[in-house]
Amino acid sequence: VLYKEYSKVKKSKKFVLAALALLAITGLLALAGCKNDSVPEPTRYTVKFDKGDNSEYTGDLPADITVVSGTKLTAEQLKVLDSTDNYIFEGWYDGENKAEGGTYTVTKDVTLVAKWRDRGTVASVTFSPAGDTKFYCDESIAVSLTSEEGATIQYHLGDGSWKAYTADTTISITGDTTITTITAKATKDGLKPSAETTATYTVRKLEGITVTPPARTVYSVGEEVVHQKDEKIEVTATYDDEEERTVTGTITTDTSTLTQSAGIGKTVTVSYTEGETPKTTTFTVTVFPAEVKVLTGYTSPNNTDDSWTYVEFGEWPQTILKGDVTVYEDKSKEMGMFTYYLGSDGNYYVKVTAKPYEDTYTYSDGNPVEEDEVVYFKVEPIVWRVLNKDYASTGKALLLAESILTGGIKWADSSNNYMQSYIRQWLNGNSGTEETSDYGGDAGFLQTAFAQSARKLIADTTVDNTAASTTDAGNNLPQATDYACANTTDKIFLLSEKEATNSEYGFAAYDAYGKGSTRIRVTTDYAEATEAYQSLTEGYGGWWWLRSPYYDLVYNGFIVRGIFDNGIADNYSSVFNTEGGVVPALSISLQ
Repeated sequence: VLYKEYSKVKKSKKFVLAALALLAITGLLALAGCKNDSVPEPTRYTVKFDKGDNSEYTGDLPADITVVSGTKLTAEQLKVLDSTDNYIFEGWYDGENKAEGGTYTVTKDVTLVAKWRDRGTVASVTFSPAGDTKFYCDESIAVSLTSEEGATIQYHLGDGSWKAYTADTTISITGDTTITTITAKATKDGLKPSAETTATYTVRKLEGITVTPPARTVYSVGEEVVHQKDEKIEVTATYDDEEERTVTGTITTDTSTLTQSAGIGKTVTVSYTEGETPKTTTFTVTVFPAEVKVLTGYTSPNNTDDSWTYVEFGEWPQTILKGDVTVYEDKSKEMGMFTYYLGSDGNYYVKVTAKPYEDTYTYSDGNPVEEDEVVYFKVEPIVWRVLNKDYASTGKALLLAESILTGGIKWADSSNNYMQSYIRQWLNGNSGTEETSDYGGDAGFLQTAFAQSARKLIADTTVDNTAASTTDAGNNLPQATDYACANTTDKIFLLSEKEATNSEYGFAAYDAYGKGSTRIRVTTDYAEATEAYQSLTEGYGGWWWLRSPYYDLVYNGFIVRGIFDNGIADNYSSVFNTEGGVVPALSISLQ
């Protein structure tokens, strides 16, 4: 029995193993027959065709096409349809984009629609540049014609005969006429001819010209005017359409005659012509007497810009004697308040016993200004800044010395009354004006700095000493009402507070300082040796007297205004001080 049962079990195990083997084989066979889904099928799109809005077309359309994404359709696939009685086939379109054979790429299911042109469409002509274009008289423009339909174009100018236009044709329009018109038309088989189309090209009309005066408009009698040899000058032309451009005008004035005599506002005429339209404009020049030398290329010691006009007029001791010059004291002459000594260089020198305000001062040659040292100073032309070419509309030019010429001159002996002041009489000497103070001699600055012939050129100036002249030009400072005096008539004078802050003379507001104030004045070597104050701060100058009294009653009328070393016009000092610098002013008659 046991044996039989064992045999059954043994047979059962064999059966199980056999079954398992059969299942394995069957599974492998099944796997071998399965599809591999790891490689996807390419995306395919269908292209269909629609005849569009041409109801007349009854012919065949291209068959639908199924292609792989990214395929470019060929010209054969994009069959050209036959035109009908009223419509011309223009191509297949995907929306607004034309499908061209060899370039149109299929990226979606799409229906291409046929586009048709109505045979009644007019052939077009396009002008370039467009009609109504304006140009300048001395210009020319090239006009080209195009037609999107590739039509044949004909054109004519004005009333001329028709001419064939090709891509190589140049239609040149010049500005020798006021209006130029081009008429054109286009024709093409299957299209209606275009109507005659006209474009108009108009020359701008010259309305006027303006001129910016040249850099130099001030001369001395006998000088050659800058434009005498070159009569061309730039002008700004303005036109009827408000356009502007820079063109070259011609000076028509005989400039060789301008400097034969002194004068203010001498007119120079400039002309410019376009076509048959002439226009003129003017600028003016000022001519000083021959004794007043106009400087070019002058650099001011006060660091001002080059927009000013500077002149040389009169002489005054200024620069320290150079070491290699010998002074001959036995060769001298009297000139006003000075004795002039001839130097070995042919120049005259003035001898001074130095009285510096500070013992730290140095001359321009680097040597110290030593107390009680006897030194010589070269007599040199005085440089003046032209503040105004028509001072108070009197035909006189207002000049102000560019440097502090001297110190050591007290303003007055007693009060701040300018009419009675010591400094006023020192400036003018006994020159025939109404003096009430005792200067102590006939010769002042006027008789010393100017020879007799030069003195004749200096005008009598009515000097405003009213209370209104004692405040700044903006009326920010109190007026010295209690100390104003009567007006005076002088050859040489000091500026007032109002004049020293007048923007028409190139000055800034009273509280402006530094280079921008244009009031800074540095001292000459002679001025430093004669007690004039000079700041040691870089870019600063000395302080210098004005003629205006100060307003404060506390000081009992002994205070006057001045310009501080940094250019501020609100400085003041006692009339008894001697370190204030003297910066004279005068006017020259130009009429």
